[in-house]
Amino acid sequence: MRIKAIGVFTVLVLGLMATPAQASAWPGDSAIRTADGSNVFGKNLSGLSFESANTLWAVKNSPATLYRLTPSGSAWQIAQSRALSFADGQGDPDAEGVVSTPDGLFVVSERDNDDEDVSAPTVLKYGTQSTAEQQWALPGMPETDPNEGPEGIAWVPDTFLTAQSFKDDTGKLYNPADYANHGSGLVAVGLEATGEIYLYALQSTAKLIAKFASGQKQVMELEFDGTRLWATCDDHCGGRATTFTISGGKFKLTNTYDRPSKLPNLNLEGFAISPSCINGKRTAIWSDDDNTDKHALRSGTLDCPA
Repeated sequence: MRIKAIGVFTVLVLGLMATPAQASAWPGDSAIRTADGSNVFGKNLSGLSFESANTLWAVKNSPATLYRLTPSGSAWQIAQSRALSFADGQGDPDAEGVVSTPDGLFVVSERDNDDEDVSAPTVLKYGTQSTAEQQWALPGMPETDPNEGPEGIAWVPDTFLTAQSFKDDTGKLYNPADYANHGSGLVAVGLEATGEIYLYALQSTAKLIAKFASGQKQVMELEFDGTRLWATCDDHCGGRATTFTISGGKFKLTNTYDRPSKLPNLNLEGFAISPSCINGKRTAIWSDDDNTDKHALRSGTLDCPA
């Protein structure tokens, strides 16, 4: 969610951040179009994730709402929506990010909107109902302003991690069998306040596996495209994106990209990449938390991996 006031913690963190790396041009077309109808979502649309080329999930952070979107011409329309609650059936999760995975649908929340002065970093798993099927408190994060907590979430499959000889923060080679009942991958969570990325195995509790810097002063969204992990920022960072691959067992920054030249510098809190490659291009979609000009979704293209 957009920072309405800069607290002492934020000032200290931003003052310690390194100067951002020189950015390259967006690796796709510069053209951008609106991808929703007029005033369909209003404000607070925060997270996006493709389930397939024809199914896009989105979450609103207040009031907590989950949307399943399907294409209609050049736009995305609401096929289904539902309000969200925590696993006890209560509260209003500040749902900032969503990711569709083979293990289910996961939402990251930074607090309960009904108790907005208390930080509560949480991942929630949803089935077909409004009430979360499971939820996990996220350990290992620093104390932050309640409105500067986890903003983005992505899922990285175990098959990718093991093929790339990923190591945890102790230097131990990652072995999925060491984390019983965690599913088939790790969830990556981006922390707005520091720009750090945290990798968790979701067992009966969330186990922190690794953390690393995103290369940006803030993180608003995470996305794994099959070969790279993306971390994106909003207008506080000029809409830039950083990408990571695994090298020497660790996630290492590979590129920093400017937003597409025709994409305005908006409060872009959501970002998703279509799994489908057509004529060398993949669809990229951003969500604008401010619903600028009565549109919350904007679409462009990204070059397919070589």
